[in-house]
Amino acid sequence: MKSRYRDFESAREFVRSLGIKSVKHWHDYCHSGNKPYDIPALPDGPYKNEFKGMGDWLGPGTVNSMDILFHPFKEAREFARSLNLKGVKDWRAYCKSGNKPDDIPLSPDFIYKKDFTGWGDWLGTGYVEPKDRVYRPFTEAREFARKLNLKSGTEWKEYSKSDKKPDDIPSNPQNTYKNEWNGYGDWLDNEKVYRTYKEAREFVQKLGLKNYKEWKEYSKSGKKPDDIPSAPWDVYKEWKKK
Repeated sequence: MKSRYRDFESAREFVRSLGIKSVKHWHDYCHSGNKPYDIPALPDGPYKNEFKGMGDWLGPGTVNSMDILFHPFKEAREFARSLNLKGVKDWRAYCKSGNKPDDIPLSPDFIYKKDFTGWGDWLGTGYVEPKDRVYRPFTEAREFARKLNLKSGTEWKEYSKSDKKPDDIPSNPQNTYKNEWNGYGDWLDNEKVYRTYKEAREFVQKLGLKNYKEWKEYSKSGKKPDDIPSAPWDVYKEWKKK
């Protein structure tokens, strides 16, 4: 049976290229989410015949100790914030650069489990994970969205990607307000801009278009009336995918 891991020599060569200098840091790396699936976290199992210890696995200069002491959380966080990184992607890149001190952990979320409250706090960006955000009540959020005068769910999604949207307004209101959600037409109050679903569908069906590609080309042609939406699935609650 073919192993799901790389052969020992290839795997060890990859691991040594990371420049990890301690067993503790190896475990941090394994918990970071960056480790390829075909590199084992516990190499002594898959490579029991070739494995000669973590010193050989990580390469020359390895500190064979599980007792490396990291800075206290607040000091480590202060250091991380001083780097002025914009997000976790930048943090991962910094950790791979070789500039990170050994006493600053690669995976602070793992090392400081009790104190770590998110990457926005760790890096000082203020970013709050969507799952941890407190949003405005539905009616207040919808009132805000309606004042933007957007024409479709597509325009809403583009707006959500900009820096203009407040953090307490969800990018995906259909998920946040499942019980109150009644479609983008209601969210943006733009059903009055378009024909009713029945009228719009009747108009479109008379065009004789055969598929979505032809509809997309027609929508960009300049021939489509303004009261027919380019993205009907975002406007009409009656829309049903087929």
